[in-house]
Amino acid sequence: MNNKLVVLSFDALQSTDLKKLIKMPNFSKIFQRASVIKNMYEIYPTLTYPIHTTMLTGVYPDKHGITHNQLPSLYHENPDFNIMGSKWHWEKKYIKVPTLVDVLQEKGKTTASVLWPVTGGEKRGWNLPEIWPDNLSDESVEELFYRTSSKNVFDRYYNSYISHYNWSNTEDMLNYGVEIALDILENERPDLLLCHIIHLDHVRHKYGVESKEVDDCLRQLDIIAGRFIEATKKAGTYNSTNFVMLGDHGQINIDGVFSLNKLFADYGLITLNKGKVVDYECYSFSAGFSTQIFLKEDSEEMYKKVLKILNIIRDDYPQYIERIYTADEVALREGLRGDFSFVVEGKEGVLFGEKEVEGEVFISSTSEKFNYYKATHGHHPVKGTKPPFVALGPDIKENMVLERGKIIDIAPTLAKLCGVEIEGAVGSPVNILKGVDEIIKTKEKAVVNKI
Repeated sequence: MNNKLVVLSFDALQSTDLKKLIKMPNFSKIFQRASVIKNMYEIYPTLTYPIHTTMLTGVYPDKHGITHNQLPSLYHENPDFNIMGSKWHWEKKYIKVPTLVDVLQEKGKTTASVLWPVTGGEKRGWNLPEIWPDNLSDESVEELFYRTSSKNVFDRYYNSYISHYNWSNTEDMLNYGVEIALDILENERPDLLLCHIIHLDHVRHKYGVESKEVDDCLRQLDIIAGRFIEATKKAGTYNSTNFVMLGDHGQINIDGVFSLNKLFADYGLITLNKGKVVDYECYSFSAGFSTQIFLKEDSEEMYKKVLKILNIIRDDYPQYIERIYTADEVALREGLRGDFSFVVEGKEGVLFGEKEVEGEVFISSTSEKFNYYKATHGHHPVKGTKPPFVALGPDIKENMVLERGKIIDIAPTLAKLCGVEIEGAVGSPVNILKGVDEIIKTKEKAVVNKI
């Protein structure tokens, strides 16, 4: 397969959205030809950066190294608009294995990535990484993008698009990224274009899993999808382009916030001075509906001490904690391994607080004291609504619908569409591709009748 490939990642798109999209002007046409996998089983935790890295590497976080959106820290001097902290895994240097972009570049193919997570510093092809400035840094916005973007992207787009972005207005990000991706697609005609579109994720965080605002956002995404297809028609590449449109995770409404670090402080594991953290023996680094526990001292004595306290907390608060994994258990079961010693999974709807080291252990979403987003993710993938996978083009079978698939199979699928293989990738190309043996026997019917 040597046709071009456009991958649009609509962050937080979930299978329940398909019935709405199919009634919209552009997706209604897309679904007349497309094949769909309605529920893609994610990896753990269900966070954007680990999942997007798996999409391009075909391995789990224990191999690619991206275990969380952010770098672990107990101190959040400069939190951003996300409900978690600052200092994200912006840069490609954090990925420990080859990506699809690496393989294509080595084969002499042309690549473009726009706001795709963990691509900062990639100078080959056309690359505008997902990154935003740290107000505490001495590096200017211009210096930041010069350092992390490809030179061609910086020269063409910094002054005309990026420099005008209002970094305090998170909804601005939808616009400049899409416009740059469309311009690259139409004028440069890359063999692979990756574009991460984050608006729906932000809207669901802010307004909840289902809302009028979510419906409005889906209409915007319908327009965006149509514009990408139109751009290939203008470029004369439509008939030789495969399109993949997918989500990375669903979201779950938040029932309340459980402050594990407050309990760690009560047990003397975190030391405070006038309400501020001055030292710690361990801390909870929230991943949303799960959390990773880091120890300051790597010793058997400290490990046993913290595990004992975690078990006491679980017994005292069974309504908030579902499971405690040791590092070895979560690596074996979920392919998740980092510098943490434990992973704690909350009950469905229980968000792990992070900055809270004093006050109430649990704050309900119905309380006047609740000051968080309405929905989030980071949960174990057995929970929640799943993201879909939609594909159409010359190398895609038409009008197939599969109920289930796996995120781990996306990288081998994209690689096959690009005519390459990613060494070390696990999983298999999904069987909606032409030339791929059907693993799940399914009767082909029109997508419109089955979604």
